Amino acid sequence: MKKDQFFSENLISWYKKNKRNLPWRKNVNDENYPYKVMVSEFMLQQTGVSTVIPYFENFINRWPTIVSLACAREEDILLAWQGLGYYRRARNLLKSAKQICNQYDSKVPTSLEELQSLPGIGVYASGAIRSIAFDKKAVAVDGNVKRVLARYYGFSGRLDQNEKLINEQASKCCPDKSNRQYTQAVMEHGALVCTPKVTKCGVCVLSSKCYSYKNKIVDQIPEPKLKTKKQKLNCISFLSLKGDREVLLKKRPKNAILGNQWELPSTNWSKTKHKFDKNLCPIPSKHWNKLDINFTHKFSHIDLSCSVYFSDADSSKKLSSNDEYKWINLKDISNYPVTTMSLKTLNELNLIQI
Repeated sequence: MKKDQFFSENLISWYKKNKRNLPWRKNVNDENYPYKVMVSEFMLQQTGVSTVIPYFENFINRWPTIVSLACAREEDILLAWQGLGYYRRARNLLKSAKQICNQYDSKVPTSLEELQSLPGIGVYASGAIRSIAFDKKAVAVDGNVKRVLARYYGFSGRLDQNEKLINEQASKCCPDKSNRQYTQAVMEHGALVCTPKVTKCGVCVLSSKCYSYKNKIVDQIPEPKLKTKKQKLNCISFLSLKGDREVLLKKRPKNAILGNQWELPSTNWSKTKHKFDKNLCPIPSKHWNKLDINFTHKFSHIDLSCSVYFSDADSSKKLSSNDEYKWINLKDISNYPVTTMSLKTLNELNLIQI
């Protein structure tokens, strides 16, 4: 048996016996199955399976069909996504649902070209959705797949250095049938057996033909990726309370990081530390006091350090009509998509519990 055929057939057989019972794998004949696969693929980008499961289940319970999702408010989607991070995925999922309802009769398209025309769906996601949702031949190469292929064929170097080689090999290994099982099998194998650090070569169904295993270099492939230097940014947040019941929040700009989420009003994020200035404050107050709490909130490419200033608001003065700002009752704050950093601040001061 050829090495490529051995790879695909053994992985499919292994998957049938060892696959995890994940919620997006159930009821493949359900008319909403492609929609559920699409939702799972959006959520699984940059996020682990164990984290995604409860979010996926809650999301599907609330929006069980693509039509129901297309009718949802963005603010509600962001709230349901809270804690998953990378919120652009949530906005793109909503945009894709609307586009599918408008252009494809509320049915997830099957072709790679049509799938890639949807917001947030690129080469990998289109291949995954086509193969898993519709059992059609398509190549889907994520991080797990890259690592499994690199070790099996002995591609030395970093994964990004072997991108073209890995993609070519992935196409050769892709079978003409059982594509739903094959695509998930390679990913599953990378997640459970051929993992980044602790490999389980003793139970691996590929080991007899695996180049890295036979040459005892599994721990050397792939080489670690280069670390990117994160930006160090700073900001000041302003905590204003009215009667110990309401907190002033501001909606972030739509196209900014964490766009359309609510936060404690803050300065812009800058490389230099801000000096306190009353002109920066969101509302007039005689006293703004610096609190003894500081946060460093870590994003994928940014470490954001935040200091907090507090002031009691004059309850007799009403907020001018401005959609960006809103007094929100602390009891109702869970009804809004609030940034993690602002929630941490309120929790630290025992104003809410998270």
